[in-house]
This record gives sequence, C-alpha cells and structure tokens, in this order.
Amino acid sequence: MLAKLNTFSLLGIDALPVEVEVDVSAAAMPKVILVGLPESAVKESIHRVERAIVNSGFIRPQDRVVINLAPAELPKQAASFDLPITLGILAASGQMMGDRFEEYAVVGELSLEGTTRPVKGALSMAMATAKQQGLRGLVVPTASAQEAAVVEEIEVIAVDSLAQAVGFFSGLLDLDPTPSKIEELFDVFSKYDDDYGDVRGQEMAKRALTIAAAASHNILMV
Repeated sequence: MLAKLNTFSLLGIDALPVEVEVDVSAAAMPKVILVGLPESAVKESIHRVERAIVNSGFIRPQDRVVINLAPAELPKQAASFDLPITLGILAASGQMMGDRFEEYAVVGELSLEGTTRPVKGALSMAMATAKQQGLRGLVVPTASAQEAAVVEEIEVIAVDSLAQAVGFFSGLLDLDPTPSKIEELFDVFSKYDDDYGDVRGQEMAKRALTIAAAASHNILMV
C-alpha cells in the first residue's frame, strides 16, 4: 500500500517542498529502505520512528518498507522528517486513514516515546506552505507553532505527539489553528537596549546596515 505526504526541507533559510512516499509490501523478512539523498540525521530517523510507533501504541510493520523523499537530487538533512515518515508508514500499513494528507503539509521531530520536538525553520516552512497551491495549512510540533503562525495566510496546527497527529490526519480529532500573535511579537522584539542614536560617528557603517535591512539584503560584518 502506498501513502504520500507533503513536507519541506531547508536549504539555507529557504524551505523547499518535498514529497514523502511510503510503500509497505509483504516480504519474507522485514526491511526498511530509505532513498532520496538523506543525510545522517534523516537516516538515523528510522530508529526513532520505529520506537515512536511502538511506544505510541501502534504496530511496527514486519514487512518491506520503502521510503522515498522526492525530489531525489535535493539533500535532506534534518530530523523534521520524523513525523511525516512515521505517518506515512502508519497509513501505508493500514493503521490509519490519511484523509487530510492532501490539504496539510507536516514537519516534526519525534522522541522515542512519540512526543514531538521543535524543528528549525518553522517560519520558512510556513511561508513555503502559503505559496504551495492546494495546501490549507501546516502541521508542526507545539513548540514551533507560534513561530509558524506568524504567516497568517495558512492554518498552523500544533500537535504534541504522534497519536495526536494521527487523530488529526485521520479526521477523528479537530484541532484549532494556532492564532497569529504577530502584533505582540513585534511589540516585544522591536525594543532594544541599544540604538543607532547611541553610536557616535560611523555614518557609512550605519547607512550600510540601514540599506541592508530595508532591502532584506545580507551583510558581512568583519
């Protein structure tokens, strides 16, 4: 049985779309094959995924499991693939129905007991979700939900565990989107102890920083 999910991979600060394909088929001996240019953090996820499945009350398939992360030429190097891979295995083995896989992308690292851990680049992934046609929102670990919710054009669904994610994607559990608190965040983080007004001279350096910030350019400070 084949399952497909939407997720993202970070390349620098950009989040690029990745499709997770999981196929579970009968075999004489259980075997897990992971392809799609996975780096060490992704390869190691198989061990986390297997224990998270068992410790969350599900059954680890005793079959041949093939996991493909497409596109194959894009390096995958983060633990954020844990949750989509796990959901794909459960769906492909018939332990859940993925009624919402086509509407929501999903990212998240899992602990051995099946709880979610924060991921890097949640904001970039939320921005990429907003650009993807047909996607309604993004499912993220609770610890990363507020960061992702800065993007107001999508629904950001926070999950605490694998079991909660299964309930949501199966349509058995309705979770309210995380509200955006962008005004509160700007109010908190727009206040600094130091100000340009405290810097004497250095007009060229201050102008360079102002231009870089205004146009969202990078700047090398040496």
